[in-house]
Amino acid sequence: MKKLATCVIAVAGLIGTPVLAADLATKGAPPPPPPPPVFSWAGLYIGLNAGGAFDNKVTEEPTGLFSGFAGAPLLATSSNQSAFTGGGQFGYNWQFDSLVVGIEGDFNYVGFRDINVTVTGLPGIPFESGFPPNVFNYTHPADRFFGTLRARLGYAADRVLLYATGGVAFSGRSSHSGTATFTNAAGVQFANFQGPSDSGIGFAAGGGIEYAWTNNWIVRAEYLFVDIDHHNVTLTDPVTSGAAGFSFSSTVGEQFSVVRGAISYKF
Repeated sequence: MKKLATCVIAVAGLIGTPVLAADLATKGAPPPPPPPPVFSWAGLYIGLNAGGAFDNKVTEEPTGLFSGFAGAPLLATSSNQSAFTGGGQFGYNWQFDSLVVGIEGDFNYVGFRDINVTVTGLPGIPFESGFPPNVFNYTHPADRFFGTLRARLGYAADRVLLYATGGVAFSGRSSHSGTATFTNAAGVQFANFQGPSDSGIGFAAGGGIEYAWTNNWIVRAEYLFVDIDHHNVTLTDPVTSGAAGFSFSSTVGEQFSVVRGAISYKF
């Protein structure tokens, strides 16, 4: 009888143990944490940027009948400038799964310098000067501000966004052109070569990468190629006696590359 009771107790223990263990496992294990939400790039943002503007070329050279003038090489100039740039941007993004489309505008300072070249002691110019030696001066006003209005198309991998961008670029001043003048020894200007101005409007294209540091703060590295109606024009002086056929080829507009960082606040 004792053996039978012992066997019953042992069997009951064997049957109850897995049930108890399963019950303890069910009650003791916390539920797995929910996955973190995927960051959304959609919405309005505003921010600041700073960096460098590089490779802005300005050229001027005498053309036409100046080819027969011994001092013509002295009248040519070429400049390739780099400068600080900084400003602000604002924009809006829409997100469709991993595809992000948006529009962005910016307005920026850029520290390009005016070009002012003076050559003194020139002998008699091939057209009437009066009192040599003569002074030649070439001026080219630089932009101090530029802006863009661009579309953006990107691929989002959670908090990282790779994007391409392109749109309209514009200068922060009215259009302008270079000017070449001659002044004689008496201080009298006897020739003034001018040409058409640029439109002050062009294009910008580039790309970049953004990282959402928090749900509101976004940092960026970006490259832009900017061309604001950059081309050569011919400067002429139709007024000065004997100056017909003499001319200068001069750059107008701006063309440069921008490498910059930015920080934005997303609302």
